[in-house]
Amino acid sequence: MQNSSRIDKTGSEKPFFLFYPAVLEWMEYKFFLQKDNLFLWVPVCFACGVGVYFSLSFEPPIILSVFMLCFWSAIHLLIRPIKKVNIWGQTCVMLSFIIFLVFAGFTAATMRTNNIYTPVLSKKIGPVTVSGHIIAIEKMEEGDGSRITLSSLTIEKLSPEKTPRKIRLRLRADDNVEIGQSIKALALLNPPSPPLFPDGFNFRRYLYFQGIGAVGFIYSAPEITEQARSNAWDIEPIRHYIAARIIEFLTPRQASIALALIVGQKKALSDDDAQAIRDAGLAHMLAISGLHVGLVASALFFFIRLAMVMIPNLALRVSVKKVAAVFALCGAIFYMLIAGSTIPTQRAVMMTAIVFLAIIIDRSPISLRLVALSALVILIIAPESLMSASFHMSFAAVTCLIYFYEVTRKFWMEWYKKRGWYRKFLLYFISVCMTTLIASIATAPFALYHFGQVSYLGSLSNFVAVPLLAFIIMPFALLSLISMPFGLDYWPLQLVGIGTKYILDISYWAASLPDAVIYTSAWGFLPFVILVLSTLFMILWKGIGKLCAVPLIVLSMVMLHNQVYPDILVSSSHKLFGFKDRDSALYVSTRRREKFVLKNWERFYGLEEKSAQRLLYKGSQKELRDFHSCGDGGCRFVIAGHNVSFIRRAYIQDQECGWANIIISIQPMARNYKRKNHCKAQVIIDKFDSWQNGAYAVWVTSEKVTVRNVAETTSNRPWSAYPPKPKNRHFEKKHENK
Repeated sequence: MQNSSRIDKTGSEKPFFLFYPAVLEWMEYKFFLQKDNLFLWVPVCFACGVGVYFSLSFEPPIILSVFMLCFWSAIHLLIRPIKKVNIWGQTCVMLSFIIFLVFAGFTAATMRTNNIYTPVLSKKIGPVTVSGHIIAIEKMEEGDGSRITLSSLTIEKLSPEKTPRKIRLRLRADDNVEIGQSIKALALLNPPSPPLFPDGFNFRRYLYFQGIGAVGFIYSAPEITEQARSNAWDIEPIRHYIAARIIEFLTPRQASIALALIVGQKKALSDDDAQAIRDAGLAHMLAISGLHVGLVASALFFFIRLAMVMIPNLALRVSVKKVAAVFALCGAIFYMLIAGSTIPTQRAVMMTAIVFLAIIIDRSPISLRLVALSALVILIIAPESLMSASFHMSFAAVTCLIYFYEVTRKFWMEWYKKRGWYRKFLLYFISVCMTTLIASIATAPFALYHFGQVSYLGSLSNFVAVPLLAFIIMPFALLSLISMPFGLDYWPLQLVGIGTKYILDISYWAASLPDAVIYTSAWGFLPFVILVLSTLFMILWKGIGKLCAVPLIVLSMVMLHNQVYPDILVSSSHKLFGFKDRDSALYVSTRRREKFVLKNWERFYGLEEKSAQRLLYKGSQKELRDFHSCGDGGCRFVIAGHNVSFIRRAYIQDQECGWANIIISIQPMARNYKRKNHCKAQVIIDKFDSWQNGAYAVWVTSEKVTVRNVAETTSNRPWSAYPPKPKNRHFEKKHENK
């Protein structure tokens, strides 16, 4: 017999999941559990809107974004009263607010892009005369000169409306240039580098949000047209002076790390030292972020508070803790300014400011709510931060650490209470180990996504290097800054140099161990997003419902395992070509050109640096493997049953056009070859195609050939600069094997 409570007036049975009282009570209870964590989801939803904006292949009209935000705000206000009806009303209002946050993030990113707009150079020009004002100087590796940033520009052959706000130029010698000077020089200008392969890191977007629309180099010593004017509010001369003092008192290798840690200049670091630091898992120490700002601020907070406590009359009349927090925050802001005010440093100072504000108003300074507030403020001010590795890794580490210590708080409190100094020291030792381990685990997926490598010895090397940074390098770096105006910075800098020497020694030791680094192929964007959101759900959701994220995490792992990588890569300059065989070995057309591109291709495929093999052209049809054969005119490949021809010499174009299904030609192909039915090849990529569309990637399977290029995903964004698109220059068809 059916339960009468589930029968409506018409005699039909009510749906169990909608009307059964126990289900409604269970759902209401589960939503009630999330009440304290609802704010934590605000930056997540806001970030989704920002992510949608940056994933578009076109630039949405700003008026449309604002209209949709206002329209949905009105809808949300209209339906708010229904949340008092029942659990379904609350759910509808919550979903409406989530959509509002997504629109808000999307609109914030649109407005930021519009407000920071700068023209981007579309093609190489030069030599041209460039006049501008020096606003930044960055020392390169010893003997490589400097890199300067110019503003207030006048560029020959460019009208004012097409002139970028800033450009960055390489000086082969220092030439006694100073920040604040106005110079005139003969320079070669290039557009910022496009992505090295479809969906790769977008250098143009990165520089666009710094206001830089062109890069290049200066041919000879620039002419100084106006000397630097003194300005009490200009921080760049101070940074330049600090860098000069560091270079004067430390050895070049010590100075290169000290410059990175104090003034944020990393170009002076040699390639070998930088590689060793990366392989040891210590690269995060060279990027000024929350760790460095936190160390400076906490040192100031501790010593100022200690000094004030030692004056009884002062300690009894003022809140020592709050005064120390104010001074520490001012010190953190000054450190941000001399470190270059980069986005990661600004983000770290913002988080530090919120922590000290919590101390001033007598709130808990360490909580997930403060992390969420920091993330939200940063995304509102600089939405492009969402696309940076530093944003991902810093918030991942902080979020996981706070979550871990909140869950295990009772254990640590019980351990600490009424213990002697020996057990307290042991507790500190264990906590440092756990902090290093958790931060390494939390940031590992982001390191694999952004850099394609992770050091499994990172926890060990960090366990030794982080205390060096925390107790020697940063405190004495702070002391050197304080004593520098009085000329007493020599000995503090020497101690900083000793600390940096030990960090280099640790890096080389860890990097020299067998299999110190794990290399993986590039992660796809979709499985990476699924993994991140699923992990956030497990952290933020209260109750057994967090286990729903486990299948999604497993799904992301399966997607990563089954990810298909392109079989052919073509660089945007059309000077480098790569072909991957079935054993995942990478064959390239040359190893002498485009070394930076080749290095990134190897990282993309998860290969060790310099592991790509160069194609051998001498010796007609010399067989290296059954995968391909090469002659003086080019190479032939067979990939998944498709004939692929790489043409080096124009005289074989006619022959290869009758054999190949896919043609990659160094030389421009004759126009008649690209007409339908005139050439057997279904895909033809030559120099004009790369010039027009940027880098290419080709996936070859037995069923079809898929071709993608950079212009498809970026050509209609403000930071992209591609020539106007003509009619389709090559035709692509799905090819099915019989």
